[in-house]
Parts: sequence; C-alpha cells; structure tokens
Amino acid sequence: MNDAKLLRRLRRGDETVLPELIRQYSAYVYTIASNILSHALGEEDIEEVVSDSFLSLWENREHIETEMLRAYLAAITRNKAKSALRKARAEEPLEDDLIQISIPNQPERKILLSELRDITRAAVDSLGEPDREIFQRYYFLYQKTGDIARALGLKDATVRVKLARGRKRLKDYLEERGFGCEDTHF
Repeated sequence: MNDAKLLRRLRRGDETVLPELIRQYSAYVYTIASNILSHALGEEDIEEVVSDSFLSLWENREHIETEMLRAYLAAITRNKAKSALRKARAEEPLEDDLIQISIPNQPERKILLSELRDITRAAVDSLGEPDREIFQRYYFLYQKTGDIARALGLKDATVRVKLARGRKRLKDYLEERGFGCEDTHF
C-alpha cells in the first residue's frame, strides 16, 4: 500500500494500519536506529528506539503535517535515537559536525524552522551527485564514511572531502538566506 493511503488511515486513527506500517518500515527504522546507536548502545536499546518510533508516530498521527511518511518516520527515529544517546550519556558521533542554527525562541519560531527545513532541503539538493547522496547517507542515514565509499565505489578520503565541502556549501547557502550559524567551524 502506498504512503498516501497509509497516512490517511493513520490520521483517521485506523488501528489496523500500525501493523502494516511496522511490517513495511521496520527494517528501515531499525537501520537508522542501528547506525546511530550501535557504537554506544546494545541491541535491546536499538529495538526499544524502533518501538518508540512507531509508538510516537501513532501518538502524533493527528499532528503530521507532511505527506512524506518515510521521511517523517526517519526524523522520529533519529530524534528517538539521539534521545537514547543523551539518556545513556553517550557522546553522539556527529556532535562536532551538526549544523547549529540560531533561531530565537519567539512565536515565529515554527515558521522559521519550516523555512529552514525547506532551505536546507534545497541546499542539499543543490549539491549534485554523488555529493548529495553522500551527504544524505552520512547525515540522515548515519552511515559511516567507509560504508558510503564502498557503496558508491569511492575512496574513504574522497567521501570525507566531499562531506567537508558540502558542509561549507551548505553553511554558505544558509548564511546567504539569513540563517547564521552559531558554530562557524562546523
């Protein structure tokens, strides 16, 4: 069943959709959680994040504003995994590389965050191939540079250089659009 139909059923509160979502996306969600957590936490913790991700999807079904179910589920999983790392007081592997954007905590925050997501998506899309795929695999799927290099037939050093250049281009792209970075060495 396609995402649009699953999403409609989910928003209506159709309880039979959850097992279908789990069947369709559990391997995807597990991979994301494992990529983030395997260096610091065990299998049980990864499985808990997977379960928590689907539970959160169900509990927040009425507030889903996107039509991209797969991306939404990936975001939930990343957030749950990072939360698990914080609870375990483990260090996140990308902490130094995460983009930190300064947005004031005011009523327009939601609008600014939405605009930032759109601009960031456009910036990543502007990277071109294979840079875009490298960036997405590393920052959104949390794959290691060696794994990305093997999958794309590149050298590990080439992947690291492309990531550094991509971060610089993304930073410049965001600053040109009025989003300043708190951490200028990201």
